Amino acid sequence: MSFEFNSAISVEKKETLDDKWYERFSACGSFADYEYLGGEKSVREKSKNDFIQGKCENPTLDYPDLEKLDISRRGQDLLQLKRDILEQETNETIKQIYRWKINEKIAELRMLGETKSGNDRRFFRYSKFIYGKPEQEIFAYTISQIKKVIDGKINDTREGVREAAKRLSNELSDPLSIEKPKITDLKDFIKESSESKEFTNTEYNAEEIKYAFEQALEKYKLTGWNVVVTEKGTAVSVSQENKNVNIPSSRKMKENKLRALIEHEIGTHVLRREKGEKTKLKLLGLGLDRYLKGEEGIATYEEQKILGANEFAGFDGHLAIALAMGMDGKKRDFRKVYEILKDYYFINSKKEESEAIIQAENSAWNRCVRTFRGTSCGSCGACLTRDIVYREGNIGTWNVVKNKPEEVKRFMVGKYDPGNQRHIWILEQLGITDSDLDDLEKELS
Repeated sequence: MSFEFNSAISVEKKETLDDKWYERFSACGSFADYEYLGGEKSVREKSKNDFIQGKCENPTLDYPDLEKLDISRRGQDLLQLKRDILEQETNETIKQIYRWKINEKIAELRMLGETKSGNDRRFFRYSKFIYGKPEQEIFAYTISQIKKVIDGKINDTREGVREAAKRLSNELSDPLSIEKPKITDLKDFIKESSESKEFTNTEYNAEEIKYAFEQALEKYKLTGWNVVVTEKGTAVSVSQENKNVNIPSSRKMKENKLRALIEHEIGTHVLRREKGEKTKLKLLGLGLDRYLKGEEGIATYEEQKILGANEFAGFDGHLAIALAMGMDGKKRDFRKVYEILKDYYFINSKKEESEAIIQAENSAWNRCVRTFRGTSCGSCGACLTRDIVYREGNIGTWNVVKNKPEEVKRFMVGKYDPGNQRHIWILEQLGITDSDLDDLEKELS
């Protein structure tokens, strides 16, 4: 198995403005909340089986990794760092950048503390502070797409499909719900996406996926990163705190998906980390506050350039969170969101009916675990809003590509959101441009 990648991006290290603070921040603030919300595989499997079999109304999710995080100590370290920066830093821009970032990380710690204490209401409050809430117009657009699928299945020859479509139609037709979206065809934004390339039909297992990721790191000349096969989770993930790429042992992937995922994880997440630390603002390696919409927006944009696209990314995550929050007038718990997603996945499947049901159950379970992780799963309206960043970030990135194409050259300068005007102001205040990438292009030409 051999993959070709772009040449490594090598940037000469510049004088940094936050040398005095970055290592201290990295030591106490480089964690990501979701990395502590996973569960033990056998425990989660039992919860899943009990839930699907109807033995409980909502599952109880375990969070063993939370015990590894000293929330109190980290919080104290971050507060002391903020005090020191406010007292000692003379550059007002640097002072403000770190204030925003530290406040965000303190909120993450407090949110995880609410998971331990079981306070769903406060957990949700912190989640909205960190990640925001779904945009109504995007939810409206998503529902309009679902309605088209329902209309095509409501008179299906298969009774099970007809009944599922009717349940969805009844559940999603509340008159309080959604005004017609102002943008009726968001596909206009992605017309410039490249057509999908030709790939083999080869399917790779976890060890082969691991090897492909290691090849990518070597090609980009990125050191200090490890690729590990793990028993946890179902999705490939990158830990910025531990500099690990985690490959679930059960993961299998076709060549096209693997190439796109490597571009997403290594060519975006890891590369932006490495490049950001080489700018005059080292914090760009770990990210400005609220950078995730840009991070995931660019990562999914890069995937779409490989696979082709006729729709924005992040459909499922945005939908599940909006349904949980009750953006159509009905707040929902894990079970209620699960049943809607299960019906939608079922009527949208191309598989034979019995196989489609099993697939729909698994997909709905996995999505709801991501949506309700950190909560008790039983409080209607309370969820982790993190996954809205994929859809809203992808839409935001395509907006930048369409309306401000000159910004695209700066995408890889570090972890910032090109759709966030406050981030653009920060980069311009500090004189961080795409000149490094210009130098690279000259080297490669």
